Amino acid sequence: MYFRILLLIHIAGAIIGFGPAFAFGILGPLSKKLGGPQALGIMEGILALQNKLVIPIAAFFQPVSGVLLILEGGWAQNFFSHVWLWVALILYIVMFYLAVFRARPGVAAMIRLAKEGKAETPEFGKLAKQQQAIGPILGVTLLVIIFLMVMKPGG
Repeated sequence: MYFRILLLIHIAGAIIGFGPAFAFGILGPLSKKLGGPQALGIMEGILALQNKLVIPIAAFFQPVSGVLLILEGGWAQNFFSHVWLWVALILYIVMFYLAVFRARPGVAAMIRLAKEGKAETPEFGKLAKQQQAIGPILGVTLLVIIFLMVMKPGG
C-alpha cells in the first residue's frame, strides 16, 4: 500500500508539476503574436507557473517521492543494472538544470526588457530564440523520462 501511495504522489506530481510546462510552447508564440502588454502578461504568467508550481514540484516532490519509490521498489539493489532508471535520473538532472538555470532566468530577463520598452531589441530576440530552443528539448526529455518510467525497458 505504501508503494502505491508513493507512486500516486509521484505520478500526480508529474502531471501537476510538468503538465503546465507543455502549455509554454503555445503561450510563448502567442505572446509574440499579441505583443505589448498582453505579451508581458503572458510572460509573467509563464514565470509565475515556473516559480510557484513547476520548479517547487521538480525540486522537492519528484526527487523525494522518486527516491522513496527506488528504495521501496527494491531498485536501489543493483541500481546500475536498472539502466532505464539511472538514464531517466540523468535526463531529469539535465532537464532540471535547463529549466531552472536557463529557461527561468531567460523568461525573467525577457520580462525585464519588455518592462523597459526593449522588447524589439536584438538582446530580447536572442533570449526569445534561446527559449524557443530550450522548450522542445525540455518537452522531449520529459516524454523520454515518462517512457522510461512506464515501460522500464531492459528492467
